[in-house]
Amino acid sequence: MYRVFVFDLDGTLLNDNLEISEKDRKVIERLSRKCHVVFASGRMLVSTLNVEKKYFGRTFPTIAYNGAMVYIPEEGVILNEKISPEVAKDIVEYIKPFNVHWQAYIDDVLYSERDNEEIRGYAKHSSVEYRVEPNLLELVSKVGTTKILLIDTPERLDELKKILSEKFNDVVKVFKSFPTYLEIVPENVDKGKALRFLRERMGWKKEEIVVFGDNENDLFMFEEAGLRVAMGNAIDKVKEAADVVTLTNNDSGVSYVLELISTDCLDG
Repeated sequence: MYRVFVFDLDGTLLNDNLEISEKDRKVIERLSRKCHVVFASGRMLVSTLNVEKKYFGRTFPTIAYNGAMVYIPEEGVILNEKISPEVAKDIVEYIKPFNVHWQAYIDDVLYSERDNEEIRGYAKHSSVEYRVEPNLLELVSKVGTTKILLIDTPERLDELKKILSEKFNDVVKVFKSFPTYLEIVPENVDKGKALRFLRERMGWKKEEIVVFGDNENDLFMFEEAGLRVAMGNAIDKVKEAADVVTLTNNDSGVSYVLELISTDCLDG
């Protein structure tokens, strides 16, 4: 019986207007009364919690930063992995000649070297504030960072993903969370490992877990699920790995599946 439901945000629960449909919201609210709801995002923790508060008036167990940070309401942050100062310095110095926008996350605060179109668009997308720090390389070289995000065209990021994965494969993990976002996180971090950490902490069984996702970073969570659900708008890799392909994020694909699967979480 499925009793734990894990939802990616962007491209999954959030539609293209960055909203949760009322239909999806109501079903998740019903689920949460008897069973467990988890949100898992590449977003910052503050951004993910803001979405939860906006639509549900409270927070839930949450995986943020693609697994680098795990939060539960009763205790706060229970996992907080970082890229070390030395590694962060090496990566940023290496990518600078590529002239690609990069941003860093330190203590759940977003930083950019420049106040440009990329950081403004990202901040608007995620509904977060940001700080401009011209000496950002120096800062990450001193304190490290939760993750580094590159923003560019999908084609350019595909090329950079290959280059960076080969160059830094022993110290970081590199993957796309959005066509124009390339994520760089600690080598031991991904959404799947974070979900396993949370599952063991909460005493959940793998076969009880349903995971909803749409992009490359969600594939890691599929390994920790009893049922894997791909959105209709998901990339081909996710659809191929899924047990079920539902409607798109613009068609309330989440609630469509929840009303069909076997669970007693919606009874009563």
